[in-house]
Amino acid sequence: MADGCLIVYKPRGCSSHDIIDKVRRIYKIKCGHAGTLDPMAQGVLLVFCGRALKLLNFIPPEHLDKTYLMKVALGTCTDSYDATGKVTATFDQPIDFGSEVLMNSLRTFVGNYDQTPPVFSAIKVGGKRAYAMARAGEEVVLKSRKVHVTSIRLVADYISDSVRQLLLRVHCSRGTYVRSIAHDLGQKLGCGGHLSYLLRERVGQWAFNRAFPYWKIEKGVPFAATDSFVSCEEILPYPRLTVNAEGQLRISRGQPISRNEIVKLETDSPERCDMVQIISPAGRLIAVYGTPKNQSEDQKAGFKLCPVRVFPENET
Repeated sequence: MADGCLIVYKPRGCSSHDIIDKVRRIYKIKCGHAGTLDPMAQGVLLVFCGRALKLLNFIPPEHLDKTYLMKVALGTCTDSYDATGKVTATFDQPIDFGSEVLMNSLRTFVGNYDQTPPVFSAIKVGGKRAYAMARAGEEVVLKSRKVHVTSIRLVADYISDSVRQLLLRVHCSRGTYVRSIAHDLGQKLGCGGHLSYLLRERVGQWAFNRAFPYWKIEKGVPFAATDSFVSCEEILPYPRLTVNAEGQLRISRGQPISRNEIVKLETDSPERCDMVQIISPAGRLIAVYGTPKNQSEDQKAGFKLCPVRVFPENET
C-alpha cells in the first residue's frame, strides 16, 4: 500500500475524476484529490493515497495556495468563462487600451477579492451541482465569496490569429476560480474575455516539474520510489516529534504524552506551533497531537500534548 501524496501532471482533455479513477483501478489503492482541475486545464493535481487521505483536513489552507500560468483571450465572453463554453457576447471594436489601463485593472485583483464563481462549477446549490443545473437550463445564482490573490503578473501581451491575448501568472488562495478572474478582467477592460489556456504550475510547495506523467499511470509504472511521491511523514508543515516505545504505546491508546517520551524534535520554523506530528521509533507518522487551548498553567508546566488524531498502524 502506497501511503502518501502523488504529484500528478494532469493533461488537457481529462477530468480530475478520470485521474483518480485510473489510479484506483491501475494501482488498486484508495485515493482522492485535493482540488479539482478543469478538463481543459493541465498541470499539478495532488492525489492523496491510502492513509494520507486522513491528513487532508490537517493541512493549513495557506499551504495549498496555487500558482497558475493563464491566458486570457480578449473580445469574447462565454457562459463557462473559458474556451469550452458557448459564446455569449462579442466585442466588435478595436481593443486598444494601453499598458497603464491594463496594469491598473490587474492591480484591482490583488489582495482580498469578492469573486463570483462560474455557473459551470462543482459548487452545490440546494444539493445540486451548479454545472448540472446550468446544463439542464435551470437558473443558477451563486453568491460571491472572498478569495485572496497574492500576486498577478503580466507575462506577455500579444496578438494571435487577430485575437489579443494576455498571458498572466497568478498566485492565489485555494478555492479561487481563475476562469472568473479571466471573465472579470475582461469586464473591467470593457471588451470581455475568457480563459483560453491554463497551466497549474504549483500547489503549495509541490511544483509541476516533479509531477508524475499521466502516461506512466496508464502503464502502471510504480511511483512510490520517485520524486513525485511524498510520504505521509513529509506532507504536514508541523514540527515532528519522534517518540520512544513507551510514547508510541501511550499514543496507540490515545493518551497524552510528556517530555520524557520524546526522543527528538525537528522543526523548520522557530515559531511556536500548537500542532505537532508524532513519529514512531520506526519513522512512521502515527498521530497528530496538539496543546489544548484551555490548558491550565500547571498543565503547561508539565508540557502535556494531547491527541488530535491517531492513525492506527493498520488504518487505511
